[in-house]
This record gives sequence, C-alpha cells and structure tokens, in this order.
Amino acid sequence: MSIEVSHANLKVKFKSGFTLSPELSAEEALNAVLKAVKNGEAKEVNIAVEYNDDDADGSFDGEEEEE
Repeated sequence: MSIEVSHANLKVKFKSGFTLSPELSAEEALNAVLKAVKNGEAKEVNIAVEYNDDDADGSFDGEEEEE
C-alpha cells in the first residue's frame, strides 16, 4: 500500500561544516546531503512528513540522532 506524501521536511545538523556548490541542482544537493548523513557526518537528523490517509491523523514525525 502506498500513501501520497503532501509535504516533507528534512532537517540535518552536521558535526562540522558542510558545504555545497551553488551550481548543484536541487536533486544533486539532496543526494549530497543524504550521502553525508549515510556516511555518519550528521550530528542530528529530524524528519517530518505530512501525508493523506483516511485512517490516520495525516502526519508523521520521526527523529533520529547520529553519533
């Protein structure tokens, strides 16, 4: 079963500075951030997703901390 996502926020705090080239597309920037999170460079990751579902309240807040 799939759920239609209406809005998603990703907030990442890095252990040290993280820089991106201003020439990157939005997709390339997102991939770079996700790769940094996967490689353990994140101090804290917060995710909030809003979705449409008749059986639920329509939101999900997830929090994950990287150490």
